Amino acid sequence: MDVNRLKKTIMKLLLIALLLMSPLSIGDAFTGEKIFSHQGLQRTYWLHVPADLEPDAPLMVVIHGYTSAAKYIMDYSKMNDIADREGFVVVYPQGTLDLGGNTFFNVGYDFHIDSSVDDLAFIRELVIDVRDSYASNPSKIFATGMSNGGDMSYMLACTSTDIFKAFAPVAGVLMKETRDSCNIDAPIPLFEIHGTADDISLYQGDMDNSDGYGAYLDLPSSTQFFVEANGLNKKTAIKLEDKDPNDGSSITFERYYADHNSQQVWFYIIEGGGHHWPGAQVPWWKYPMDWVRAQSGNRDINASEEVWSFFSEYL
Repeated sequence: MDVNRLKKTIMKLLLIALLLMSPLSIGDAFTGEKIFSHQGLQRTYWLHVPADLEPDAPLMVVIHGYTSAAKYIMDYSKMNDIADREGFVVVYPQGTLDLGGNTFFNVGYDFHIDSSVDDLAFIRELVIDVRDSYASNPSKIFATGMSNGGDMSYMLACTSTDIFKAFAPVAGVLMKETRDSCNIDAPIPLFEIHGTADDISLYQGDMDNSDGYGAYLDLPSSTQFFVEANGLNKKTAIKLEDKDPNDGSSITFERYYADHNSQQVWFYIIEGGGHHWPGAQVPWWKYPMDWVRAQSGNRDINASEEVWSFFSEYL
């Protein structure tokens, strides 16, 4: 036996073991699933921390839709790429299973009336924990989400301005119950992206609860609610460049503001747009059916970039 070779092999193995046991240094990037115990449940979430994160960095929460998953919205939104470029932490909470076996966040849908899951408290406490762990700036915390995650973003806007600075629901709706109990004493900067042909989160609303989710407002009324809550008295409306005339949709950008404060409400009305995260980059080899659906979405914008652009107004 070659003793010297054996010694070298042992040294290499010891070095590898030491590296594996060593904690991540401050400058290391991290992307992975983590566990958060909340109200007797072992909740999970995906976390992305860019390399060489600066002190007081922003933090963004990205919330998935009904039947979806944290890993999925992380994959198709590509928000991690923007986080790496701009230097912020991203948290992707994972919903729980309802009685039908579908993942959800509890925003008060009629068919979740018997659920005791407190997702509002879960997200609030999770964000505080991650904020403190990575020394994120408490005045630079933002929330966005798709569909059911957009509905949760509205709920956070109405309850949690003590933690979050601004909100950006995508294809989300403002539930009537959330509107009726909304705390409008604090500024609520908000950005909604929504298609007029959305067949799930109806642009025209459903105050009669014909779909069984519960009553929710139409999108113009939802927007106007936050315009009035923020005391905004000025408006501009422009058509964005129709970069892909073959996607069957175009976008009008309504911006509401006032001279006396810094709050704004943005509304991207996607004429002819469906239930999509515009510009979603769905990996076809992972999610072939969703990739097919994504091809029919608006391709004039990248929703993730637009959301970050809005949040950047409040850094």
